[in-house]
Amino acid sequence: MKTGTKKILTFFLIITTLQVKAQVDYPTFKSETIINAADSQQLSFNLYNLNYINNTEWFGNIPLSGTLFGYELIPEIEYQISPKLIIKGGIYLQKEFGRPHYTSVDPTFTVKYKAKHSSFIIGTLEGNINHGYIEPIYDYKILINERLENGFQFKVDTKPYTHDFFINWRRAIHPGDDFKEQFDIGYAARLNIINNKKFNLALPLQMLYSHKGGQYDSLHTPLQSIVNSAFGPSITFKIDHRLLKRIVFENYYVNYKDISGQKLQPFKEGNAFLSHLLFDFKNVGIDLRYWNGEGYIAPRGMALFQSVSEKYPGLVEKHRELLIASFIYDKEIFKNVHFDFRIIPYKDFIEHISSGTGLEYSYEMYLKYTLKLNLLKFKNSLQN
Repeated sequence: MKTGTKKILTFFLIITTLQVKAQVDYPTFKSETIINAADSQQLSFNLYNLNYINNTEWFGNIPLSGTLFGYELIPEIEYQISPKLIIKGGIYLQKEFGRPHYTSVDPTFTVKYKAKHSSFIIGTLEGNINHGYIEPIYDYKILINERLENGFQFKVDTKPYTHDFFINWRRAIHPGDDFKEQFDIGYAARLNIINNKKFNLALPLQMLYSHKGGQYDSLHTPLQSIVNSAFGPSITFKIDHRLLKRIVFENYYVNYKDISGQKLQPFKEGNAFLSHLLFDFKNVGIDLRYWNGEGYIAPRGMALFQSVSEKYPGLVEKHRELLIASFIYDKEIFKNVHFDFRIIPYKDFIEHISSGTGLEYSYEMYLKYTLKLNLLKFKNSLQN
């Protein structure tokens, strides 16, 4: 057995002896606009704060290594017009440590309508990790690099079936602009085939269409349209022991296809296999992923999984084979205060790393605080 693989397995054995609970959905990363019928005609002040450090010690040819260190702050005023309709707006502030000014200052605005088993959003979306994509299709680090998603979102939530359909309009253009318009259209669904107290068998289906184009720009360069998709069985064993809560085992067939009229990518189509095994303990998750990809490209996916280099543009490594382990501590340490710490080593079975070990890693830490203050209630008295 190679040294790098031995280190991963040794680390795995050490972590499994800890008496600590994982949460599969990792609430530290999630944010959702809640509508309660009892809050109708309520005016509120909301505050969202995420503090982060994300450091990657990657030395291979494909992913770009670096450190993200800073915080995000979103103060908003919210008014629930009726038991089913809410409107809110505010400002998004991002501060990257080591830079003199705010990295991002952008307005936020959301209108959300909630029915019994569905919801509609226009404006700032419940995006990022809320969509539920696997990392090869949608990198959860977009939460830091591109927090706001704006457009339209339609969610369905029933016991046998859930889905998230959205349009994220990333960049609009006007005649003469020297850049392309950009948008994503996504669909992430889950069909529960068997779901009882001890066992869940589901079929996730994920698709993401990423487009760069438009008819008004002055670049006169070909448009780019790429589709990424994934599907496969998901099995959850609900153990509910004092220590081990559940085990999740998923296998995905992942596909990439360039559907542009003029194809400029090094591969027109690619595919991959992702096997995912998660042990859900008390405040700790052990997440193992095996990736075997051939000619895979994803504009919104994590660079680590791809066959084109983020580090050296133009460099390609068609076949990628990886073993990734995530050791995650995620807990609500105080009310509305969530803490997440993770160490993620990975082994590249194809590329020869200059360090000679073939084992690289990243570490991440996040602290999220949310606040909601009810200010007053008043009737919406405007008439047509």
